Amino acid sequence: MMEDQIKLYDHHKEIQLQPQNAAFYLQGEIIEAISGDNELYYLFFYKSRFLTAKKAKRVARLSYIEQAYKKGIVIQSPHPLIHSLITSNHPCQINSFQPLLRKLDTLYTPQEKAFILTFFESVIPKKQLFEELKSIYYTYRRNGQMYLGYQIVRILMNFAPKHSLVKELAHNIMFNKFANLYNEKPENLMAKDQLAAENMLFSQKDVDPYFEQLAAILEKESRWIELTALYIYKLTSIPSADHYSNLINLLQQHFTENETIDILEKLSFQIPSYLPLQKDLFKRYLQSHHIDGVFRMVNNHEFTLDSSQVQLLGDVLEQMDPETHSIQPETLQTLLKSVIHLHPEKSEQLLNKFVITLLKTNDLVYMKEWLKPLKENNEMPRIFKTIDTMHQISDDLDQMQTLGKMYYEFKQLDKALECFSWEMELEPADPHPVQWVSKIYREKGMIQESEAYRDLCVQLQKQA
Repeated sequence: MMEDQIKLYDHHKEIQLQPQNAAFYLQGEIIEAISGDNELYYLFFYKSRFLTAKKAKRVARLSYIEQAYKKGIVIQSPHPLIHSLITSNHPCQINSFQPLLRKLDTLYTPQEKAFILTFFESVIPKKQLFEELKSIYYTYRRNGQMYLGYQIVRILMNFAPKHSLVKELAHNIMFNKFANLYNEKPENLMAKDQLAAENMLFSQKDVDPYFEQLAAILEKESRWIELTALYIYKLTSIPSADHYSNLINLLQQHFTENETIDILEKLSFQIPSYLPLQKDLFKRYLQSHHIDGVFRMVNNHEFTLDSSQVQLLGDVLEQMDPETHSIQPETLQTLLKSVIHLHPEKSEQLLNKFVITLLKTNDLVYMKEWLKPLKENNEMPRIFKTIDTMHQISDDLDQMQTLGKMYYEFKQLDKALECFSWEMELEPADPHPVQWVSKIYREKGMIQESEAYRDLCVQLQKQA
């Protein structure tokens, strides 16, 4: 997958950033990115909606950022999820503190605003953030909305638990009846304080019932980026058919086939023993003619291919350019054997193509052994007999011209040139090897040498 670039705007100034990773934590997301000047930036999101970005020199201990990278779902760049976060929020504009507050007032409830402000502890002075949260609390208190005020107190208890005011409020007897609610199960709290309940579910996402409740909330609110991250996390912890099926449905709805392959590929390295994923990825590699992926998976897994997959594999091999793809000869041998067994009519074309490439780095002894397992019946393609003959005459000086022609047939110009040069030494009056040498030099683009040997050939023909 191509590396993403983030265009961040500070007023009219454009800042190019390279994302490093993303962390999904509670209801927020953070992208860590580096500028061209090697400065560290954090981009903040709430429910996948961009809030602002800030330059950071350090991360405060126990801050939201630190907790996100310790307890959240962290993915490395490049990744389609990071790409989706970026592209769905373009352009990303830095908001200073006051515009950020106005944005939060417009888009979110006071509880959400208070919670979101806690994200910025490492990049905005904590005292400034604390004053904003305190102001929200006192607004509720003046209006006699004690439970809504207590919801802000709960946020303050996580944000600044050692502050004297927070300690006082946390132990105030007028809040005792509300405090007991937060000792209950998240589903009981949901109707009263959804924000806190969802955060509790995220913190206990390794417990199956809580995972399912959290996934249901994300699905209901169409928060598919977060939901995808959640299923990826779950699969890496405990792979299951249901969770994998749900992930595939999400990928098919929201990602291109190439993005889906990229996500599954990254996941396949994390859970290599989960065969349903490996088989699905292999099938997608075949269908998309992802040659390197096919070869990698054949190396790592023993798949039994059905006839339709063998057909696709044959198409992949036919279209493959061996010069641009590195492949282990043993892996290639395994793949060719499957295709030739079901489609013997493809054998001559496929074997010729790959033998031409393999001959560049392997000798005739190796090639003869490599071809052995590919012999299906007595009606072998001509290439088997050709390689056998080349092997038999390779040390026979009387057969250098014949061997040279065979090497030329396999486009091994340097090896053919060596054979015809030997023939010229052995038969200096024969114009034929000289003619071949001239021809090969011309094909190699060495025109001056070709012309010299052509002139020599003409002289020999006149003398004959």
